[in-house]
Amino acid sequence: MEDYRAELRRQVRLGDIATGEAAGACLPGLLRRLSHHEVRAGTAPRLLRLYHLWRRNSLRRQVADARWHVEQGRAARMGELASRR
Repeated sequence: MEDYRAELRRQVRLGDIATGEAAGACLPGLLRRLSHHEVRAGTAPRLLRLYHLWRRNSLRRQVADARWHVEQGRAARMGELASRR
């Protein structure tokens, strides 16, 4: 039973590391798109402004989630398995 648990922890740790690396690779693009929509939200016509506001809020959530995954990957890489949300 201990071998199973150790293998499961190893698999979760490797998954967290891979997810953190993938999120870290996506983060610059998300931040670039977020800044684009933040600029556009104030200058666009009314109908497009609503779209840019919705997209900005959506991208903010995605950036926060990507940063969380990067931190989880960093914690897993250092050997401390952080708890899930």
